[in-house]
Parts: sequence; C-alpha cells; structure tokens
Amino acid sequence: MKLPKPARTKELLAMGKEKLRRGIDLLTGHMPLRAYLFNLGLTEQKEYRLCGEEGEDNLHLLCRCPALACKRYKSWGHMFMTPMDLENAKVSSLINLINNTRLGLTE
Repeated sequence: MKLPKPARTKELLAMGKEKLRRGIDLLTGHMPLRAYLFNLGLTEQKEYRLCGEEGEDNLHLLCRCPALACKRYKSWGHMFMTPMDLENAKVSSLINLINNTRLGLTE
C-alpha cells in the first residue's frame, strides 16, 4: 500500500465538488472512457477516439495518447509519461489536460 501524500490530500480537499469528482474519476479510471464502458458492457469499442490506438482508459489519456502529446509537453515538459510520473502531478493539472479534448469528459 502506498503512503498518503499530504500535498495531494490538501489539494483535493480544497477543490469544489465537481472538480473533485473529475479528479477522482481521472485518478481511478471510473469515468465514461471506452475501456471502462466496454468492461461494463455499455459499448462495443475500446479504441481511443482521438488516436484510434489501444484501449481508451485513463492511463492512455494521461500518459500515452499521441494526440495529447503536445498538451502534456506544455503542462509537464514531457510528451509521454508513466503512471509513476502522475503520482507527483497536481490533480488540477490532470483535469486541465483533459479539458477541450472533444471527449465530453468535463461536462
């Protein structure tokens, strides 16, 4: 089990209800992405809508999607990231990354 991160806890507790929900959705992957919906039997496709690669899940969205490489570079200075890199990222910056992706995830 990983140790709690006081800085992340403080950031989450300071967020409003909707922003907090979006942040938790992103961190856990329990959001309307195709891989999650496929596992629930609610869609037949798992491929990512922006790039057509692999399963559309939160880690692909935040770390590996080539369609978001420039946005990641502008936010964190890296085009591609690993899940370990996300541990130190601010949740608000993760939310900002997915804004305006045409996926309808921040409505």
